[in-house]
Amino acid sequence: MTNSHPDAGPHGSIARKIVALAVGTALAVALLLAWFAYRAETGAALLGVDAKLRALAASADALVPDDVHGRIARGDLDIPAYEALAARLTTVADEAEVTYLYTCIVDGDDIFVETTSRSVAERTAGEAPQLRKRYERPPSELRASFADGVTRFADYSDEYGSFRSIFRPVPTRSGTVVVGADVRLDELRAIAVRNLAWQSAITLLVTLPAALAAIFLGRRIARPIVLFAKLVRAFATDEFADDDESLQRFERVAMQQRDETRTLAVAILDLRRRLVRHLAELTRVTAEKEQMSAKLAIARDIQRGLLPTSLPEAPGFDIAGWSEAADETGGDFYDWMVTPRGEVVFVLADVTGHGIGPSLMAAVCRAYARATLVEDAPIEPLLARLNRLVHTDTQNGQFVTLFAGVLVPSSRQITILSAGHGPILLYRAREHRVVETPTHGLPLGVLDDLGADPGTQLTLEPGDILMIVSDGFFEWASAGGEQFGPDRLAESLLESSQHPSAEIIERLKAAVYRHTAGTAQPDDMTALLVRCLPV
Repeated sequence: MTNSHPDAGPHGSIARKIVALAVGTALAVALLLAWFAYRAETGAALLGVDAKLRALAASADALVPDDVHGRIARGDLDIPAYEALAARLTTVADEAEVTYLYTCIVDGDDIFVETTSRSVAERTAGEAPQLRKRYERPPSELRASFADGVTRFADYSDEYGSFRSIFRPVPTRSGTVVVGADVRLDELRAIAVRNLAWQSAITLLVTLPAALAAIFLGRRIARPIVLFAKLVRAFATDEFADDDESLQRFERVAMQQRDETRTLAVAILDLRRRLVRHLAELTRVTAEKEQMSAKLAIARDIQRGLLPTSLPEAPGFDIAGWSEAADETGGDFYDWMVTPRGEVVFVLADVTGHGIGPSLMAAVCRAYARATLVEDAPIEPLLARLNRLVHTDTQNGQFVTLFAGVLVPSSRQITILSAGHGPILLYRAREHRVVETPTHGLPLGVLDDLGADPGTQLTLEPGDILMIVSDGFFEWASAGGEQFGPDRLAESLLESSQHPSAEIIERLKAAVYRHTAGTAQPDDMTALLVRCLPV
């Protein structure tokens, strides 16, 4: 037998999953810690920057004389004095490691930068400070500080770059001046990125030993499990042989374990023993069922062989019969015989239940009927005699409902007698309607003495039809629980009355199958039709 399963081996998928889980967990935890450390350090750095900006803004107004703004407004501050002031601001900004240190005023709707330091880039490019320069894109926080006199921090971008800034309003004789100090955001981000890179490097160094440990532990944990998997597949290939080397090796490995894998191995061995017993029992039961099925098939063939294979000699009449068991064998049968006087005897019987027992009783009842009902005597005493024979052989409350009829073809007269079997339907062609004839007495086998019953005498006119069926037709229910019922039975006979007897039965079967679609046949079905041919 070819093993289609891949060999997992000591480096199989279980070990890989354990390693991946351990390494992934360690890496995720380390990265999470690195991220929190990064956020904490970034926050701490930002707090330090804000403290520095606040202190610098508080001291900047002392660097700028109070009359400078008035002199700038009047235009009497010369360039050398302004450049000297810018130089002082630049020196302080460089020492504090900020990008800009400046003062602003508001004039109408515009904001002007009156004094400012120069950045390293501006000094490298040789750019001179500009006196009273209009601020093109001032942040909203700056305008708000002018409006309410509240110190604010802001992160923003303008024509000079992206900054973290403080705006501190200072009242002067010339009006409110806002002192500002900026630190470039990209410098803060660079510091944060360096912190993150450092933390990530530490994380990788910590994760590497954890990964090596996970590989070792993963292989150690997975090795017996992978071995168990290989041995279980070996069990399947050798069909659970008790003396094979794989089983002995499995037991040795199981006993070497000291953790849950030993419990798993013991459970597998117990499951294997149970499966061996189950397979043996299943094999035995399957063989018995196959033998029983073969015997039932033979019994079914024998029972079907007991049904009539040719039509009786009945001039002027169209006769048909049909039977279908619910199981392999059934308890229904129909039959017809011709007496020495040329009369045709019809029988349809239904033994209670279906299956092997009723089928045997049906065969016995058919034999008794053939032996008794063809004698040269009235049908009533013959049926009483048949009842005594059946009563002798029945047990455990078993009984047989039976219809018997004797037809005289030349006079179209028929005597019918029903031992608890019905309904018996009679179609009258002249009136185009269906009537139900009464049943007579108890089923066969209930009592030893059936009693004398004169039966019913009928004359069949051309086109008339006598139909007898077993209860398997009208008691078969739909998926919703509604039985086909005697009314539908009569309706089907009425609608099919102009057809031959065999086709009437086929149409009746089709009507029942349509009504009960999707449900299993619950009982045996048998039908017998005697149709007087139209003139």
